[in-house]
Amino acid sequence: MPLMTALLAGCMTLDADTEPSHEDSALEEHLSPSGFSSLSSAPAAETDWEVEGFARERGISYAEAQQRLGWQTLAPHLEEQVRADLGDQFGGVWIDVAGRDRIKVGVAGRAGTDTAAVVRDAARKIGLTEGYDILEVRYSIAEVERVNDWLGDQIAKVNDGADATLTAGLRTDLNAVELQVPAEGRLTDAQLELVATARASFGDRIVAGSYAGRPTARACVYPHCDPPLRGGVRITNSGAGCTGAFVAKSKVNDVLYQFTAGHCADGNVDDWSTRFTDGSSHVIGPVWHWQWHNGGDMAILRIKNVAGWDPEPWVFVTSGPDTTTNAAYKITSDHTSVLGMRICTTGAFYGRSDCGYVSQLGVTATYGGVTVKKLGRGSFCGMGGDSGSPMYAKHVAYGLQVAGYSECDSLYQGIRAAESMLNVNVLHAAP
Repeated sequence: MPLMTALLAGCMTLDADTEPSHEDSALEEHLSPSGFSSLSSAPAAETDWEVEGFARERGISYAEAQQRLGWQTLAPHLEEQVRADLGDQFGGVWIDVAGRDRIKVGVAGRAGTDTAAVVRDAARKIGLTEGYDILEVRYSIAEVERVNDWLGDQIAKVNDGADATLTAGLRTDLNAVELQVPAEGRLTDAQLELVATARASFGDRIVAGSYAGRPTARACVYPHCDPPLRGGVRITNSGAGCTGAFVAKSKVNDVLYQFTAGHCADGNVDDWSTRFTDGSSHVIGPVWHWQWHNGGDMAILRIKNVAGWDPEPWVFVTSGPDTTTNAAYKITSDHTSVLGMRICTTGAFYGRSDCGYVSQLGVTATYGGVTVKKLGRGSFCGMGGDSGSPMYAKHVAYGLQVAGYSECDSLYQGIRAAESMLNVNVLHAAP
């Protein structure tokens, strides 16, 4: 039987991803908050391009788009709080793109009134009083993450030197790990054996899928800015080109850095430069620390002429179908991502800022001969040269674009992990 037929045969979608039964609907109705006005839905003082773009995508009013994006901004905080409060019963948090962008909170086992009270209390702690639902799932997120970690380690082994590569990542909306094979290319015997072993060992904790294209690093021309130094600008080193991301500050002193992708630094650790709008080239600084291995893909450049650059916690947002030009888009915080959230990026080659939706988390992918674990994946677009570009939404930093399977099927490094591994914090502006 053909490869994909063999892989997909016998796989079943989990209950968490199917239409709810009458009993499930009743439970959801019983557990869903109502009668409150969320702090996140307060009217904006002026028109927001992110809200306008989202309203166009969804075909909804500006006010409704504003409300949904307000929920999204609070979703990572809700995940953090509920994970701590529910412990082993925590089944994950995701945004239901097909369900009016409501936040779903998974509870492993029976979601009784006590559990609902815990979730509601956690939501109120972070200022969320509407826009979320509590659903029962089969497995805790900790159990699903263990499967994903094991699978990531095995993929790194079988992908080593292979022409076609397996990839996998968390699908909290399916309460499972999605294991994907390439639509084109021949898998090795070791890869096929891993697919079979994973299915036999983990059953419905694994769901099967495929992907088009091939994961490719996006190191390789487009926007420049005069000072202050900010994210979203092209940076170069001896012919290599990437994108500079968020300005960062050391956790131990006042030294300032600029984020980019780790693989950009491979063989290019001396001074990186960018240009002013008059075309003149100016040095940013050398690579101070970089990582490109199974633990992540991130780097920081030490900014040499801080007084001259006057770095700011800004991103140069360029005009696109979803965006409006804003050369001083402020970054006021940073956080982890949630499945289904809307996220934007400004790359140095694609020619415009672009937005998409998070489709997987905890992804294991192989590109440039290196297997990297725990990446994010989304439908935002990018090209070669966009590596290192900032990932953001509603003034929150979420990551660094690093690679892509195809033009609009892209991968990013989470910013919290990058901060931790490189011992820096994203520089924040006042809200």
